[in-house]
Amino acid sequence: MIGDIEYISNEIFKRDAKFIDIRAQRSVIDTIVLKDGKIEEIKKDEVVGASVRVIDKKIAFSSTNNIKELPTIFERVYKNARQGLGYVDINVEEVNVDSKYIEVRKKLEDYDIDTRVEFLKELYNRTRKYEEIFSTTITLSTAIIEKFYLNSEGSKIYQKLIYISLTSTCYARRNDRIQYAFDRVGGTGGFELVERYNIEDTCNKAIRLLKARKPKSGRFKVILDPKLAGVFIHEALGHAVESDHILRGESILKDKLGEKIASDILNVYDDPTISNSYGFYFYDDEGVKAKKKRIIGNGYLETYLTSRETSKILGLNLTGNARAQNYSYIPLVRMSNTYIDRGDYNFDELIEDIRFGYYLKGSKGGEVDTTRGVFQFSAEEGFLIENGEIKEPICDISMSGEILETLKTIDAIGKDLDFHIGNCGKEGQLVPVSDGSPHIRCIVIVGGL
Repeated sequence: MIGDIEYISNEIFKRDAKFIDIRAQRSVIDTIVLKDGKIEEIKKDEVVGASVRVIDKKIAFSSTNNIKELPTIFERVYKNARQGLGYVDINVEEVNVDSKYIEVRKKLEDYDIDTRVEFLKELYNRTRKYEEIFSTTITLSTAIIEKFYLNSEGSKIYQKLIYISLTSTCYARRNDRIQYAFDRVGGTGGFELVERYNIEDTCNKAIRLLKARKPKSGRFKVILDPKLAGVFIHEALGHAVESDHILRGESILKDKLGEKIASDILNVYDDPTISNSYGFYFYDDEGVKAKKKRIIGNGYLETYLTSRETSKILGLNLTGNARAQNYSYIPLVRMSNTYIDRGDYNFDELIEDIRFGYYLKGSKGGEVDTTRGVFQFSAEEGFLIENGEIKEPICDISMSGEILETLKTIDAIGKDLDFHIGNCGKEGQLVPVSDGSPHIRCIVIVGGL
């Protein structure tokens, strides 16, 4: 693959254009689904392909799953990009030549299909000791992805990324009531990231929900656990600082760089360099080196996330956040690992001053309108807090509010920090990310579902 691409690119880069880049990729993805102790699916996908983008009077892009066809599709893309009266300017400052590999402790190739199936069955067998758990689905996915990037400025980058994820969904029943719980672990690395998975936590969560009641509605002080706080900061803030949203006027944070938008104690980062994280990468899909950047510093908005094009338009630095689902998609401005930094409180200190509120855990989804600046999320479970103590469990609970107002109500942040993995969707593309946070205390509108 690499030899073919280098030979082809040498001819393509001789052509006159503002900027040309080529991305080639080989992906090997294995998926096993175990439902109630039986194999429901075993699938292996191997995909090889390449794409070319030409930026000149306009941006043109195309891809192929036959690398030898790249010169042919380039001619069409080149002709398209050179037509018109406009001119697209981009940031070409960063040129990189590098080769990078993910290091693992337990190689995926040492775990054949039979070994992986046996591992999943052992997890399932551990759920059978809970009489309330009547159905369990466990999915193990691995992906070995090789990427090769070249551009007309001289960048030449090879990177090999290895992803692994394990998800479980457990259904519990008592009399005529049914509840479920969901969990996912993984990252970039080897089998060591999932082998100690505690499926008992998922079972116990589903069982707790069987005796939970719905919350009282109103505006309350709440504690968000790392999973829900991470989802909140990803969805409500992270998408709002993606610079393509800024340029399209689809963010409440347009023209707010340097302004105070949150509590003094809030610091938020986006960092694709965190080892073993699901949003890890060495270079983005425009050949820009991955780097940690602070989005909010002591309550002040410090940066937007950028691509080569948006950084030039906005006069900002390249942040290394142009990402594509795979070679056949054009890169978009995307998050990586977005998280709230640690604070100074332990958990008991977070709850001790709450006379009546809620402890909200996990996320079952929701929606955010970054243009209007509002959000609504559903928690997986909750607990009533009365007079500084955790009380009865709560189910079917939602939280909502205005993004900027809620950021300003954060008055305590925990010393802990935990990350959770996911796949973030935008304009029809999914990319792996992690959301992270300590426990945080803030004020939201609580309601039932």
